[in-house]
Amino acid sequence: MGSLLEAVQRLSEFKAEGYMVSNLYLKLEPEDRQGGKFLILYKDMVKEEKADLAKRSLSKEVLGSVNEDFERIERFLSEPKNLESCRGVAVFSCSAKGMFEVIKLPYVYRNRLMVAPDPLIREVAAIDEEFGSVAVLLVDRRHARYFIMGIESIEETIDMFQPLHTRAHKFHSGGRALKGAQGTFKVSMPSRKASPNMIQHSFGEYRFNMRIKSEWHAILKLASDALFEDWKERKFDKLVVGGFVEEGLRDIENHLHSYLRDRLIGYININPKEATPAQVREKVLDLLKEKDREEERQLYRELEELEGKGLAVKGVEKVLQVLAYGNIRTLLVAEDYEREGYLCPESHLPTLEPECPLEGESALPVSDVVDEVMEEALEQRAKVEVVIDPEVQKSIEGMSAILRFKV
Repeated sequence: MGSLLEAVQRLSEFKAEGYMVSNLYLKLEPEDRQGGKFLILYKDMVKEEKADLAKRSLSKEVLGSVNEDFERIERFLSEPKNLESCRGVAVFSCSAKGMFEVIKLPYVYRNRLMVAPDPLIREVAAIDEEFGSVAVLLVDRRHARYFIMGIESIEETIDMFQPLHTRAHKFHSGGRALKGAQGTFKVSMPSRKASPNMIQHSFGEYRFNMRIKSEWHAILKLASDALFEDWKERKFDKLVVGGFVEEGLRDIENHLHSYLRDRLIGYININPKEATPAQVREKVLDLLKEKDREEERQLYRELEELEGKGLAVKGVEKVLQVLAYGNIRTLLVAEDYEREGYLCPESHLPTLEPECPLEGESALPVSDVVDEVMEEALEQRAKVEVVIDPEVQKSIEGMSAILRFKV
């Protein structure tokens, strides 16, 4: 996490001194990587941005720096090794001042290429805040592993508790993180009374099945206890539990402390023994993507309910009106929605007409005003939700907003 903080610090302190900064947010989901689709998309965005820049009164030196930015970013994107271990990337470049920063992200809201006087880092900050830290606990009948996943990387906490091994008649914990409790947690299983060669049906089979079930719950309890001890120190934001879901993994909810249950967002189906950190990360990102689609539908239901109460609006015209008053709590944007418009460079307000609120301020034409709306909404600390579902996209009329106060 330190490298992200350092990069954001450098970007926040950067001064272009009359030059411009090229800001790229690019999605790198598995479907975006197929056939180099993301690179083709980037080249198309460059063409659009160059057309916008031609309408501005920029000096030859400034335009030369921006064009060099575009070429430098393309070279970076063309090297596959540069794009490993991420599903989105933010690139900031100002060639004239020797600045080039790359931040790998677990996702980005939407593909955007914007040229501005300063680095546009608000989306990075918003993603970092909403992603937080994710604890991942993998459990099966013989193993328990624990990971902490952040916006940049995933780390396995080896010394939290060692792999758990079950024996025929008792279970021992090796949990070094349980505050000196090594060897104190054990469950003694009932010994068999009958002769080893005697087959006991009914009650004997019942005892055998209950022993297996009891042993399984003992593992879940030990894992959840160790997890709670770690939570006291790290206070992670989300919890994911992984393993063989069909084998009763959800039983762990009966042992989790209420604080941990509140943070549990779901389960991933994975082999705890063989899973690599990279595989765990991909599984968790898939789960988070599913959860985002659920949140998307929930926000739409909230939008429908609040619209009749004067606490929500639909359509880009109405969204721009409430944006000017800082009255957006949640902005919903259709993934591929675009609209030509203008940007007031001093007040930073996007508009559909070439008119600005400040006297003497001249509006600049932009090929996609939606990018500017998102940037200003992030500046106002609004939540941004990019809508993927086609039906919901139609219903929000391209762009909608849930408001902070009634209009």
